[in-house]
Amino acid sequence: MRCSRLSLELSKKGHKCLFFLDKPDDLMNIKFKKFYIYDDNKKYLNEVEDVKKFCKITKDMGPGIVLLDDYRFSKKWERHASKIHKKIIIFDDLENKDHYADFIINYNPKNYPVIKYNFNRNKKKNCKFLIHPQFNIIEKNIFLNDKKKDNLFKITIYIGGGSDQIIVYKLLLKLLKNLDNKKIKFVVIVGPLAKNKLKIIQLAKKHNSIEYVDSPSSISKYIQGSQLFIGSAGTAIFETAFFKIPSILIKMTQNQETDIFSLEKLGHYIYLDLSDFVNTKKISKLIFLLEKNYSRFKVLNIKPEIKIDDKGSKRIIDYIFSSKNIFTKKKYQVLKNKIIKDKLSIRAVNDKDLNHYLTSRNLEINTNNSINKKKIKKLEHYLWWFETSRKSYVLTRNGLKVLYIYEDGIFSSKNINYKISGWFACSKNCTIREILYALNWQRYKYKKHVKWLSFIKNSNQLSIKMSKYLGWNVVKSKDKSIDKLKSLLNIKSNKFIFYKR
Repeated sequence: MRCSRLSLELSKKGHKCLFFLDKPDDLMNIKFKKFYIYDDNKKYLNEVEDVKKFCKITKDMGPGIVLLDDYRFSKKWERHASKIHKKIIIFDDLENKDHYADFIINYNPKNYPVIKYNFNRNKKKNCKFLIHPQFNIIEKNIFLNDKKKDNLFKITIYIGGGSDQIIVYKLLLKLLKNLDNKKIKFVVIVGPLAKNKLKIIQLAKKHNSIEYVDSPSSISKYIQGSQLFIGSAGTAIFETAFFKIPSILIKMTQNQETDIFSLEKLGHYIYLDLSDFVNTKKISKLIFLLEKNYSRFKVLNIKPEIKIDDKGSKRIIDYIFSSKNIFTKKKYQVLKNKIIKDKLSIRAVNDKDLNHYLTSRNLEINTNNSINKKKIKKLEHYLWWFETSRKSYVLTRNGLKVLYIYEDGIFSSKNINYKISGWFACSKNCTIREILYALNWQRYKYKKHVKWLSFIKNSNQLSIKMSKYLGWNVVKSKDKSIDKLKSLLNIKSNKFIFYKR
């Protein structure tokens, strides 16, 4: 699809585009002349044999520009092809092989704002790198139309053109079971090479709340008409960002590996693994939670740091044929901000802290002192986040997050509110100064009708010393409030010291 979109842009500039494929496939809707490398009796063996066949077919056509989009190939194929062709342009999504190319395209958002790409894997001198989300190849000439006001909450589900629909089928069964009277419509898009299509078709015939869409030439209008998108973290991450559609993104394949904090810059805050997606009970719960909290969730992608447009194809072609020496390895430099003064401040945690909160909580320096040493899973965290009544705050130093502090109202007794207090660091750079600053801030936040409870692992000497300094009293004898705290949090270990203030 991306080669087809680039070809449309090339043809506008007068270039002749030819497609070279393994074998004929009726499901491939390509509007350009096609050539096939293998006949019915032969098949792909390796990249060396393949490039020889390709060069033999194209030799009499004269030197051309080769746009290569195939994960099987590496520098062997590219070096051989470059002997008879002018330029080799490749997509390097997987970033796992050495190459020999004149242009390398990579629009994975994980390379923004800091480039993580390994330039040394390309072995050809003077290569130009188009590495930025702005080089994404979404559909051209998309029209932004207003959503139809039919009072339906539309959820579009699309897990890729060739994926097994059995996982979508199982998810739909779970969603339908708990749908109740919610006005929700599930629009399921199924690609041309998908497996188990029939199950989705049969389900759609039985339930009016499911709309089945088979192999559309474009999924853009369905994404645009949705309140929520659920699907693969491929090109859809840019289409949903363009239309500003809140999304649950799933890593369906290896080339969809990316970084959640870079996705956030596109306006996407939920990114899960395939293993999470098959947990239909919890995924369906998350979907209903997001529908319930939609006013919170939809604002996250209104003003993203990276603004996506539909000019990526044109941008790529313009740079390829530009005479300017731009986007070489030396051009990618990261500028460091100068710190003017050492400033501490505290603010309430908001939904944009969703993933950083989890990442910090899962740091070893924090899990070692927790009730449960296991890392919290993303799906579990997302569910908790949209259900919790916990109040959390973050302390920043010069704008950088240093420490989270939280409070939970756990129970009331005799007109006294009992709250549990806790904190965890965002990095090893969190010092005693910041911890005391945050704890003192919390201490004077409430003055009447509040009793604070806390517990510390008996091996955490630093926290024990600070608790004594801040006026916490160790509870040594039987105490009903501590017993209730243990029961509520299911604390059975004797490795903790309990405090009251």
